[in-house]
Amino acid sequence: MNSSNKVKLFTEHPRTRSRLILFSLMVLIGFSLISGKIAFLASKENKKNISYTEREVIHSRLNISDRNGNILATNLEGASAYIRPDEIQKKSLIAQRLKGIFPDLNEAVLLNKLNDGRKFFWLKSIVSPRQEKALFDLGQPGIYFGKREYRFYPHGTLASHVIGYTKVNEFDVNYAEISGISGVERAFENKLAIKNSSKLMNNSIHLSLDLPVQAEVENVLKEWQKRMGAKAGGVVIMNIHNGEIVALASSPDFNANKGRGELGKDKDSSIYFNRVVQGVYEMGSTFKIFSVAQGLEKDLFTLDSLIDTRAFRINSKNIEDKYKFNRESSIYEIIVRSSNVGSARLALMVGEKGLKEIFSKLGLLEPVRLELREANTTRPILPKNWRDITLATVSYGYGMSVSLLHLAKAYAILGNGGFDIEPTILKKNHNNSQSGSRVLKKTTSDEILKLLEAVVTDKRGTARILRSKYYRIGGKTGTAEKVSSEIRGYQKDKVVANFVGLFPLQEPMFVIAAFLDEPENNLLQEPCRYASCTVVPMVKKLIERTGPLMNVTPDHQALMFYRGS
Repeated sequence: MNSSNKVKLFTEHPRTRSRLILFSLMVLIGFSLISGKIAFLASKENKKNISYTEREVIHSRLNISDRNGNILATNLEGASAYIRPDEIQKKSLIAQRLKGIFPDLNEAVLLNKLNDGRKFFWLKSIVSPRQEKALFDLGQPGIYFGKREYRFYPHGTLASHVIGYTKVNEFDVNYAEISGISGVERAFENKLAIKNSSKLMNNSIHLSLDLPVQAEVENVLKEWQKRMGAKAGGVVIMNIHNGEIVALASSPDFNANKGRGELGKDKDSSIYFNRVVQGVYEMGSTFKIFSVAQGLEKDLFTLDSLIDTRAFRINSKNIEDKYKFNRESSIYEIIVRSSNVGSARLALMVGEKGLKEIFSKLGLLEPVRLELREANTTRPILPKNWRDITLATVSYGYGMSVSLLHLAKAYAILGNGGFDIEPTILKKNHNNSQSGSRVLKKTTSDEILKLLEAVVTDKRGTARILRSKYYRIGGKTGTAEKVSSEIRGYQKDKVVANFVGLFPLQEPMFVIAAFLDEPENNLLQEPCRYASCTVVPMVKKLIERTGPLMNVTPDHQALMFYRGS
């Protein structure tokens, strides 16, 4: 049929023409519907992606850094992995291969999830880059990935009790809401959980910690804890003028990168306990200096005043010394040689009102005001009554329990000229500015510093091992028997040994407080549990190693004292 005939047929049959027009309209409408559907789905997916992006921004967190800008905690991008079982054919084989990539998975449980009819389940909320590649290399349909931010601690266990850790409160395929559980992560939650990702570029919370000093402190503490067979320990170094905590270590510690803040079935929860801030202990002879400070403050005696150091009884309890003292001893000798009898006599002279007054001024009756919430809930354990026997025993560190941080703060005030301070874990703009009000006379502080240095330099001093070639150091030892959980009384074979010191004494700058729980030095001719042979050698090592890192200049007088010994 030629073209003229076709045209003729078309014009001669109106019904055929109508059908062709209707068919063309139907094709056009169908095409339009399909195009609209595609556009709608694309728009929906785009909105979904935008929603994820917004969520990721909302749940970003600021970095945490040390005083010099070294990153201690940051956010990294990772991947989550999830499975749609109905897309997997050889479920048994895939379960076996997934077990090879994630050894911690239970293959039987995994296989059950693949076969029980569920449409979706999480394989891992966070996978490492190596695991992500291994999953991708499987080439298995039904295994999907989503973008995820997670908290990362570059230095592992370092400063773990200060930094704290986080948990995931809420999560989806492409986001996770992270919040702090302890330490700085919890204390500064509102500031860390920012809502604008542009702030992340050059914005951190700067702590007062000094990373090299913190690392050295933790290394020495762990080494000495192992040597002394101690079950736990702690160290804090603080600027006595502005309260900046330069290092704070509690052992045992933890790695927040493992477990992501969730306690496993076999994990010991006690590793998260900050023994410097949360633990309260009877501190033994480090308390003896407090009665002396109050007596000097009220002009009740001088360092040369003689005190009766003969054993005596209070309420059927003998107050006596391990070593022999003369009938009368000076305040100087009572502290240098650490006399319980002399300390008890001084406390009775000072009285209940005086002892409570000095404890209050030094911050020993209330929680330490520190940014960490753990500190705010740690209250000292105080005597129920303040009878004479209580005054006597509290004077040498029994019957009242405080944290190591309490002790560091108290000695900082004694050594900084008598100014009140508040410990802080945040870096301050002025390193040595004295911000607190005066609570003790400068003369009291000066006399206390003389006594504390004598504990180290005098040949009879309980901390004479601490004499250094490089620095003038002062301090006081303390050894307290632990309360028995089985019988009434104390355990003579289990002690808490501690030491609090100040350095460099030519211009006091830092306080260092340290303790070991149940130490025993078996490296000597006879086993020794006293602080003088367990904690003091550790503190000497700490000061000589961290002093240069904190720009503490060696003092020629220290070398003279050392040679004179």
